[in-house]
This record gives sequence, structure tokens and C-alpha cells, in this order.
Amino acid sequence: MKSESSTSSLWDGIPGFLLRVLALLYFLLLAASVAYIWLIAENRFVSIASYKISRHSPSSGEVGIAGIALPGLSDNGSSDSQIAIGFVDSANLLLDLEKRYHLWDHYSAPTKDYLFRLEKDASVEDRLEYYRGLIFSRYDKETGLTMLEVNTFDPELSQRIAVDVLKQTEEFINALNQKVADQQLGFIRSEMDRSERNVSSIISEMIALQNDHNIVTPDQAIRAGLETVQALRMSKLRLETQIAATEVNSPSSPVLETLRSELRTLDKQIAEESAQLSGADKDRLNQLQAEYKELEMKLDFATHLRTSTAALLEKTRMDAAAQSRFLSILQSPYLPEEASFPRHIYATCTILALGILLFFVLRILILSVYERVS
Repeated sequence: MKSESSTSSLWDGIPGFLLRVLALLYFLLLAASVAYIWLIAENRFVSIASYKISRHSPSSGEVGIAGIALPGLSDNGSSDSQIAIGFVDSANLLLDLEKRYHLWDHYSAPTKDYLFRLEKDASVEDRLEYYRGLIFSRYDKETGLTMLEVNTFDPELSQRIAVDVLKQTEEFINALNQKVADQQLGFIRSEMDRSERNVSSIISEMIALQNDHNIVTPDQAIRAGLETVQALRMSKLRLETQIAATEVNSPSSPVLETLRSELRTLDKQIAEESAQLSGADKDRLNQLQAEYKELEMKLDFATHLRTSTAALLEKTRMDAAAQSRFLSILQSPYLPEEASFPRHIYATCTILALGILLFFVLRILILSVYERVS
């Protein structure tokens, strides 16, 4: 009985001993974490800049005093800021920064700080994920500004990268404005060119028609032809009256033959002039007039279309200019003098507070489980 009692007390003391050992290891881990933060973690410096992506798009033609004084600062919400944020987050920009500033070598330089350094054999995907945690933009809903943060182990490098990122972002916004404007204006400009070519082609056809038939306009030629026919018919009427009077007064007069010859000449001239005015042939004045009128209608329509297209082109150009995005820098990147990370006091307090709290929670759970088992 005594042996069984001693064995039981031995086994009863083992859980308490294990708990003390585990508690000691746990607090050693907390101490090691605090020591890592204070002694091993590399200092990181953050350069911060703030900018605004906005548009100048007054409604109903009304522009306020602020819009006149500061064009381009009317906010269109955070949607435009997301464009800049996406550009800063893009692989094109980050890999370009990596190449020009040797970021791979820089972020993998700390040999002891294995928690926050970049591995030398990291893949492209791992490097991009790492860079996006240290070089990024975010939109601040309270101020309406977009914040740029660059986090490196060198304060001068942080500032240089931040300045470069802002410059490239502005160039990207300007290129985007130009691309959107070209897309909006491209089709209308092509239609404008087509309408101008159409007008020039119709004018060339009208000039060719005038040159081929030696006329200015068929209307003038027809009026002149009608006047000529009318004058010939009046001459014919007078000549017929003279012939009739001569036949009554002097039937055997030799003048009659001359008068009749002149009458035949007038009839021939009248027939020729009348034939020029109308007929089925394409060179008849009535046919030329119909062709010329058709060209005039085409020219009128083409001219009206060109005028409308020119007005639409100007309106689209003004709309594209009004919808252009502007990047306004409110705070330029500065040279940090103090390390922003790691936050030694904050990190120590957080580790200790959460660690002790977690310790008591685990202790209560273990004791409750042990009591039920025993």
C-alpha cells in the first residue's frame, strides 16, 4: 500500500513539473522574441508622400471660384486613385525599380534578420509579394488623399525610390490621359478626314464637268440657250412676216429666194440650239443640269457632314480635356531621420501583453483538462 501511495504521488507531481518546464520555455520564447526585436531586427526607414488624383469636370458649365483658381482639383472619388494605386502595385514598376536600385541585393543584405529580409533565392512571385509589402500606395478616405510609403533599410534609398515612383506615376497618368483622348478622338478624326476627302472629290467632279463642257453652270448655259432660241424665233417670225408681205406685193421678186434661204438657216439654227438644250444624249444641257444638281446636293450634304463632324470633334476634344486626370503632389517624399521599424517599445509591450494573456488562457485550459482526467 505504501508503494502504491508513493507511486501515485510521483505521478501526481509529474504534470506540475511539466507545466513549470513548459512555462519556463514559453517565457524564454517571449524573451527571445523581445531580444530579436531589440538586438537583431534591422532598422527600416519609411519615406512618405501624399498626392491627389482628380479631374476638372464642372457640371452645367458652372465653375466655382475654387475651380477657377485651382483647375484640376475637383475630386471624382477614390476610383481615379485606384488607378495610381494599381500602377504602384504593378509588376512592371516593381521589377523596374528592382533593376535600377538593386532591390534584390538591398533587401537580402541583412544576414541576421532572417524574419524580415528577402531570401537570395526568392522567385519572382515571392519578390513581388515582398516588395508590395514595403512599396505601396493606399487611399485615405478621411482626407481624400493617396499616400505613398517606401520602406527600405536605407533612408536615402527610401527617399529616392519614393521620388522616382511619384515621377513614374505622374508620367503614367499623363500617358493614360493621352491614350484615352486618342481613343475618343481617333474615330471622329478619321470621319473628319473622310468627309474632307469626300468634299474635295465632289468639287473635283464639278470642275471636271465644267471644263469638259466649257460651262460655268448648266443653269446659266440653259438660260443663255433659251434666250438665243427665243431671239432666233423672233427673227424667224419677223422674216416670215416679211416673206408673206413680199409674196403679196411682189410675188416675182428675186428677194423672196434670199428671204426663204435665210428662213431655212434660222430653222436650222433653232433646231440646233433646241437640240443642245434637251435630249437623251449625256452632253445635252438638261442632262448636264441634272448631273450638276446631283453633284450640288452631294456637295451640300458632304459640307454639312464635315461641319457637323468638326463641331463633334471639338466637343469631344473639350470633353476629353475636361475628363483628364491630374496628379497633384501635396507632400513630397522626405528624408527620414529615425527608423520607423521595428517599433521597439510598441512591439515589446505587444509581445509581453499578448504572451502573458495567452499563457494564462493556456494554463487555465490545461488545468481544467487535468482536473477532469484525474
